[in-house]
Amino acid sequence: MRLAGKTVLITGGRRIGAKLALMLAARGANLAFSYHTSSDGMQSVIEECRLAGVQADSFRADLRNPEEADLLVQQTLARFGSLNVLINLTSIYSRTPFETLQPKDYFDAIASNLSAPYFTAIAAARAMIQQPIENGLQGKIIHFTDWAVDRPYRDFLPYLVAKGGLETLTRTLAVELAPTITVNAIAPGTVEPPPTTSDKKLEQIRKSSALNRIGSADDVNQAVLYLLEGTDFVTGEVFRVDGGRFLGSTTGDA
Repeated sequence: MRLAGKTVLITGGRRIGAKLALMLAARGANLAFSYHTSSDGMQSVIEECRLAGVQADSFRADLRNPEEADLLVQQTLARFGSLNVLINLTSIYSRTPFETLQPKDYFDAIASNLSAPYFTAIAAARAMIQQPIENGLQGKIIHFTDWAVDRPYRDFLPYLVAKGGLETLTRTLAVELAPTITVNAIAPGTVEPPPTTSDKKLEQIRKSSALNRIGSADDVNQAVLYLLEGTDFVTGEVFRVDGGRFLGSTTGDA
């Protein structure tokens, strides 16, 4: 797929999403963004995208609600005339120690990390299949899961259960939408950690990765670009971009 002139909808994910949007705008893609409670900082990204010569706009939506997910897709179509790519970055990441777990922790994690991308992907796919087939494709969907789904750590049980469900959604939706819509997922490791992350924690993460470093947004975004423009022959895959953290340290001391 060539991105020039295509419409990409990005949900959530401010830190990675902003840099991803600018990279896609440089490739000629028009950008639609969704936000839930706050649009802080989004307008500057929209303006930067427009300076690149593309169209860009944002829409408020609580994607845990299927009706609002449907409305977001309809607003995108009305504004841009098409929807060619959905990138589901929407997520919450909450520490939930086992000894303090409450049912609400589970319901919140499932709603934001699985239901929201599910409803949005279904709405987007239904719009995509109404569009003309171009070079064998009607659209592409990319989800964001987590490297730790296959190597879980403590204190994030509901979060990782939901992200595991998102990987299953990726594969099953790829089957449902083949052969004209591809569905894949990116599973990042620690990428551009929040500024509140302690030096001790950063060093611990670095030492636990085979490549002995912490990733950047560009590391992840280049994987997204590969799935969008680099190939049309991949679907149902989950790409781990974690610096080898899944493998663990190669030094034997972490």
